[in-house]
Amino acid sequence: MKSVLVWDWPIRVSHWLMAFLFTGLIVTGKLQGDLFQYHFYLGYGLSSVIVFRLLYGLYGSKYAKFSQFLKGPKAVFSFMKSMLNGESRVYLGHNPAGGWMVVILLLTLTFQWVSGLFTSDDIFWFGPLNQYASNDWIGQMSWIHHALPNILLALVGLHIAAVLYHELCLKERLTLAMITGKKRTDIASNFNIKTPRWGVIFSMIIGFAWLVWLWTLPV
Repeated sequence: MKSVLVWDWPIRVSHWLMAFLFTGLIVTGKLQGDLFQYHFYLGYGLSSVIVFRLLYGLYGSKYAKFSQFLKGPKAVFSFMKSMLNGESRVYLGHNPAGGWMVVILLLTLTFQWVSGLFTSDDIFWFGPLNQYASNDWIGQMSWIHHALPNILLALVGLHIAAVLYHELCLKERLTLAMITGKKRTDIASNFNIKTPRWGVIFSMIIGFAWLVWLWTLPV
């Protein structure tokens, strides 16, 4: 077996940033008080990382692209069946089920931070877009923003459980791969993963511009 670079640095950095920022958002959202102001800024940071990741999923490296790892229902059910039988096929990138988990997490997180832009505590803190929305819209966004964290925690728990299954049962070192970017495999690979210069620059510029714009808005 040999080590093959699969996850380039933009994927690894954005993955761990999202994990860190999401954890901070859960903590500050639960504790509130003096920490609640940081909840907004952590949310801004998470939104910019997700904007970057969505764009990098279109213009990034081979295994970062959604077109590479999103498969149809037949492929997903086939993989799940083989995984439960302990004989699942090894993929260099995301497997069919893992690929859809990535998309579901990104979309759910997006609903969360978008709804947060309109939500307020009706006392001190108001989302930066709160003043531009109707009361009905604000009510709907507030309901979504307070309902989704439990769903997100369940999805994250499922994600961690799947990683542990791969680590312990299938002996696939996914955690280490998300740190080093490399996987040990005997799958023939005739290419080297390269970070597309303009893809990462474009994604970073848009993500950073979005963050700067949010910081200019009053809360």
